Amino acid sequence: MSITVCLPARAADQVETAVARAMAPFEIDHMRGDDLDIWDSWRITGGTVHGGGFNVLAGHERDARLIHELPSRWLAEHEPVPNDFGWCAGGPRGLLDLSASREEAMELADLAWQRWHELALELPTPRPRQFYDARHSAEPQYYSSEQASADYDAQPLVRAFEDFLGMLPTERYSVWFLRSVDPVVTVGSARREEFIALTARSALRKRNALTLEGWWYEGGTPGIHGLCHSPVNCRHKPDLPAGYDHIDSYLAALPSDVLLVNVHCHV
Repeated sequence: MSITVCLPARAADQVETAVARAMAPFEIDHMRGDDLDIWDSWRITGGTVHGGGFNVLAGHERDARLIHELPSRWLAEHEPVPNDFGWCAGGPRGLLDLSASREEAMELADLAWQRWHELALELPTPRPRQFYDARHSAEPQYYSSEQASADYDAQPLVRAFEDFLGMLPTERYSVWFLRSVDPVVTVGSARREEFIALTARSALRKRNALTLEGWWYEGGTPGIHGLCHSPVNCRHKPDLPAGYDHIDSYLAALPSDVLLVNVHCHV
């Protein structure tokens, strides 16, 4: 699982050490309650497109304060991995583009639905993916699954729609936003309102968070405080309610110099 670790600005020169300190209360040690035994290894990741990290605010792609992905423990190299342009594993909150919203997602979904149906008036009617999958199942020796996928993707309407999606600003959204396995069915056969509602529902990235105050929020559930031995005995008031929406609001409202770091854990 991945979690956004929030660090004070003063940690900029020692990010790894600060992450380790923040994560320490949740390491599996079998000394406390199971609720705090969460991870046994972690590393900073997310410098690639849809790698779980952050989209960089336009104009700041080369800022030296951006945090880079660390190599896997199974690799010999120890130098940070270069970020893809426009992406990073973390950095000051003010350099990261956290502006994705449900409202914009609905607008983009509406554009996609409309464009599909405009193209459908000009291009041959495509066959659903099931048609090609069924042919592969009937003739596996002569018609491979790779060929089935290639033939489906080569249909003019499917290809034109994919080209259109590539021009939309969807980078800040979840990896599958607007991109279904079979748009012939999910876009072509869906009512406009139905498609928009269904697509927008899963558009926003769902982030877990380890807050500045030491609360671990995972899976939209109530937080766990790292200073206490178990949630049952914790007398501290949570710094935010459970739920992904509250995490998004919390991250967006942090001071611009607070560091956000995407950490991938083995749990």
